[in-house]
Amino acid sequence: DFSGSLSFGGSSSAPPWGFGTTVQSVSFEDPWKDYAGGNPFPYVRLSKWPTLSQYYFLERLDAMQPTVQTWNLSIQRQLPGSFLLTSSYLGNHAIHLWVGGNINRAVYFPGAPVNGICTAEGYVFRTTGTTCSTTANTDQRRRLFLQNPQEGQYYGNMATREDSGTLSYNGLLISIQRRAVRGVNIAGNYTWSHCIGDAATANATGRGGAGYLDPNNRAFDRGNCGSNGSGTGSGLDRRHVFNVTAVASTPQFANPTLRMLGTGWQLSTIYRQSSGTYLTISTGLDRVLSGQSANQRPNQVLENPFLDRNSLNYLNPRAFAQPAIGTIGNMRPANIVGPGTWQLDFGLSRIFKPRETQKLEFRAEAFNVTNSLRKGNPNTTLNSNTFGQITTSSDARIMQFALKYSF
Repeated sequence: DFSGSLSFGGSSSAPPWGFGTTVQSVSFEDPWKDYAGGNPFPYVRLSKWPTLSQYYFLERLDAMQPTVQTWNLSIQRQLPGSFLLTSSYLGNHAIHLWVGGNINRAVYFPGAPVNGICTAEGYVFRTTGTTCSTTANTDQRRRLFLQNPQEGQYYGNMATREDSGTLSYNGLLISIQRRAVRGVNIAGNYTWSHCIGDAATANATGRGGAGYLDPNNRAFDRGNCGSNGSGTGSGLDRRHVFNVTAVASTPQFANPTLRMLGTGWQLSTIYRQSSGTYLTISTGLDRVLSGQSANQRPNQVLENPFLDRNSLNYLNPRAFAQPAIGTIGNMRPANIVGPGTWQLDFGLSRIFKPRETQKLEFRAEAFNVTNSLRKGNPNTTLNSNTFGQITTSSDARIMQFALKYSF
């Protein structure tokens, strides 16, 4: 069961003191003694609340346990040559997953004030500026501040966590296996699958109120199970995955010399190839002026988002544009597929038995034995100088050796 709770944190950076001041060579008796104007951050404790906080977590008192329903169907067929073919359908559906939201977002007031007054969503906001909504007045545009400035000024993002998230996975798995014949065992499988869920589940435990981008249209945040935090899951949606494994063992030689040198060796290999995970493009900016930018997505203005999928300049920056201030971009979460990947590993091992009660095991393993470049995912933050570029890669060739003596 889940226990309802209220969580607080980040008081040092809570509104209205969201900025820091550094004072040097201070007096322990009075740090603000020589500072012009005295203490710029007077702390006034509210009588009705035990503490102030930059962020709050509010959880349902009657939250349901996450539930996963699974089902599968398999058909096997024996083939000539000691091969076994298996075709399987795998499915699951998860409900009552944690999803996040922010009930104290800043309200966007469009345009310029009329006689110092701005109106939107039934709220009235007074300002002396020439523009109603700016980054500087974010905290003054939060809902609690607009309703009660006296106490609302002390509240930042208020994250909610509830149990309405869902996730579905469906996959087709085809595998073939050849039982050991003359010391050789071969197996392979191919998976074609699709995973879809609520993007807000990936941010349900994060601070700062990240969650649904549009609380009034939760379906807008439903998409593929992505890999970079903005799509639900953790790279679950790899549409194509192919694996091949083989193990070969040397025979028991009759000749004593050959038996001593060649018997007992085992060579194994694993080859894996898969399509890329799905990525979410983010603005990197608070274009909605809501006080949070973690899950905001841009507009896709070109049908083809790729520049050169075979080079390090993977995404085309011209295919994306920052949405207009106060608006939400048209992109769904996790709808850009990242680079595919492959890897070939080898292993060599043998067990020596110098005596009946003693055993010496030797192992040599090589990962990415071809030392090939396997590209990572591109930068997906639109306002970054390296947006669309691949600046990371998987490990180069790694070789390791081991000896194990048992007695």
